[in-house]
Amino acid sequence: MSLRLFSALCLTLATSFCAASEPAASATWSGTASITFSGTSTLHDWSGTVRARPFTLQVTSGSDGRPLHLRSQVVIDAAEMDTADKRRDAVMHRCMRVTEHPLIEAVIDVPAKDVASDGKTPTRLPLKLQLMGKPHAKVADIRNWRLSGDKAEFDLHCDLSLKEAGIVIPSVLWVIRVGDTIRLHAAVQLTRN
Repeated sequence: MSLRLFSALCLTLATSFCAASEPAASATWSGTASITFSGTSTLHDWSGTVRARPFTLQVTSGSDGRPLHLRSQVVIDAAEMDTADKRRDAVMHRCMRVTEHPLIEAVIDVPAKDVASDGKTPTRLPLKLQLMGKPHAKVADIRNWRLSGDKAEFDLHCDLSLKEAGIVIPSVLWVIRVGDTIRLHAAVQLTRN
């Protein structure tokens, strides 16, 4: 092999490795989430609200600008969960042991392809929910995705089993019971920093 051909080959390999190891771009988005939760009982349906603390979402993108990885931690103060009924709230907070486990955390650390299989429109969000000191792997549905400039909005839906979460709600008079499934809905707003 001639020296010129060898040099050209080395140069080609070096530039291809440099391009492949080119640092990925990273963008930070500030986020808010208004959450509603709802359930059923043998007497009536019920619902409540809570706001997540402001959070950041780190989006790592490749050299082509397509998102590669998402990372965030969303925190909720469990004692702030409000059903607009003081007695029901007191029972809910006691059953969730909010003094021992004051925070509910959702950790997002996923490849972007797990969120948007087409690479454009998010449809699901794998997350690790830390509730009452225990981790729960969940996959939430993303609906109504809207992206306009530096702002994004979407609705997040997820069901949670009280039994799986270790939350035991006592029956009232041995007749009135709370259903096992709690439906969670979050209206999420993001702004690119």
